[in-house]
Amino acid sequence: MKKAFCLVLVVFSKLIFSQTELKKVINIKIDTLSVKEYNPDDIPKEFRKIYIEFGYGDHAIINPKEVEVLKDAVIKSIDLVYTKFPIDQDLSDLNRRRIEYLHLLCPSIFNNTMTKWSIITQTNCNSEKKAKSLYHGFVVIYRPAATAESIAEEIASLENCWKNKLVRDSSVLKIFIRNKWENITVVSDLTGSMSPYLSQLFLWYRLTFLTKDFSEFIFFNDGDMKSDNIKKPGKTGGVYYCKSTNRDTVFKTAINCMRRGYGGDIQENNIEAIILAINKNPNLKEVILIADNWAPMRDYYLMSQIKIPVHVIICGLIPGMSINTEYLDLARNTKGSIHTLDDDISQLIYIAEGKVIQIGGYEYKIIGGRFTKIRRT
Repeated sequence: MKKAFCLVLVVFSKLIFSQTELKKVINIKIDTLSVKEYNPDDIPKEFRKIYIEFGYGDHAIINPKEVEVLKDAVIKSIDLVYTKFPIDQDLSDLNRRRIEYLHLLCPSIFNNTMTKWSIITQTNCNSEKKAKSLYHGFVVIYRPAATAESIAEEIASLENCWKNKLVRDSSVLKIFIRNKWENITVVSDLTGSMSPYLSQLFLWYRLTFLTKDFSEFIFFNDGDMKSDNIKKPGKTGGVYYCKSTNRDTVFKTAINCMRRGYGGDIQENNIEAIILAINKNPNLKEVILIADNWAPMRDYYLMSQIKIPVHVIICGLIPGMSINTEYLDLARNTKGSIHTLDDDISQLIYIAEGKVIQIGGYEYKIIGGRFTKIRRT
């Protein structure tokens, strides 16, 4: 049986070199289900799996160094796996302490609303010996943070695609073919694993070079390797502009953007990049944003400054995944649209407060002027 609830944790921790006590409230939605024995889900391409163990009946993590790889990574899912033994004992407080311990080791993995959390109870045990033999710990599916090596591989792949007019994927290409946009400025996220989508953008650009499809490009990398603690919404930097009149200049600008910034947390400066596009071209009528569905916006609350439609192309959407509600909000608030491999979703501005809409297997409701994911249909 599967249930869902919201877990609110008030975490108290002490700094290593002082007795200062810190307090933080963690609000996460967690699915709960029971299985005989745990078997993890298959791993999507570009993702990895890590086991973070705690002992039977204990909350302390046995292999804390393993958690380090999760810093700045994109977290797809976190399963807390334990055994319900003794059967008549309430273990909710123990599981709460386990989550608090994980937060102390790596608080950043709690920041992404796209992460799916589950508490999974194993029931195939009728003795303490059997219970102890089953796995106890967290199972985390994640996309590793970008490194200099991974970015070099992405750039080499892009250069090959540019030279030979190849694409590894066709989702973005299909969206451009379906929609007849003209004189647009494309604003594109170049962080993480965005090269498959960028290669499609470049192919469409080359195929339509003599038409009026593109006017300008904006590429962004969230700060040019700037430390996260000094990044300010709207002033993060790492935003690169070029006109569309020279194909080689466009490609070189994108590559330069990738080389100069790929580290840091998962947030991105989407709105800052869109605002630059508007400032560069006061006559601009609409913007195409190529966005990573996994990445929240660092400058979400600045979107009220955008007065023209933003059409958001959602990248990184894997089977069973919901659309990031921040991008739904951006499309609705700017009278724009949302585009996925299969769907073009417009008229979002007409969804009134309290109304429910179904998109891609999920129901969303407008609450306080914002999209809220309600449930999977």
